[in-house]
Amino acid sequence: MKFYLLLILSILLVSCSKTPILESSEAMVGTWKHYYAVGNSHTLYIFEDGSGKIEWEDNDEVSKATKVRDWYLEDNTLYFGKAAFNGESYTIEEYPRVAWEELIVYYDTIPETKKYIVLDGDYYTEQ
Repeated sequence: MKFYLLLILSILLVSCSKTPILESSEAMVGTWKHYYAVGNSHTLYIFEDGSGKIEWEDNDEVSKATKVRDWYLEDNTLYFGKAAFNGESYTIEEYPRVAWEELIVYYDTIPETKKYIVLDGDYYTEQ
């Protein structure tokens, strides 16, 4: 019982130190989509108020979606909620930038002059 209380307290202390996304990088606001197969994608929504959601599509239809929560940023890691679990945190390898020529990375095509980010090695194009 004490172990679980300490674990919960530790999670709360660590999660409280995260910075709301808008205080760190307004450039992250947008809808960012990554294709991991034909017709299958992972979309991050970061709204102008710093909240957002995540959706997964299979065969071009939403198969799973989260509820709206706030996004946070700490040490180049993007967190969906203060205590992000189950793949709801992303290491930012490249902050939003403009593609000056068309990029094709696996199933993702980023047209020239379109913005993109790189999270956990995956390219997400602004929609």
